[in-house]
Amino acid sequence: MGGDYDRICYAVKNMIANLTGMICDGAKPSCALKIASGVSTALLSAVLAMEGRHVTSAEGIIDDDVDRSIRNLTVIGADAMCATDQMVLDIMTGKK
Repeated sequence: MGGDYDRICYAVKNMIANLTGMICDGAKPSCALKIASGVSTALLSAVLAMEGRHVTSAEGIIDDDVDRSIRNLTVIGADAMCATDQMVLDIMTGKK
């Protein structure tokens, strides 16, 4: 879309803020829905960024520094998701 570095950072922050609530619950057809959500979020994030709109550091895991925002997301994926994975497995295996 021709955005500069700031607009790219805005898009990344918008995506991180939007997608952090999505969890994986096993490989199956619903993954396609999550992929579609990711793609549409990427486009929405880019459009908002091109308009100079972005999620600020006052909200959630977003930091003023885009690299810190990315690190915040990876910490969640690497550390906090272990408990989430176990809970998802417990729910899936406990269905009747």
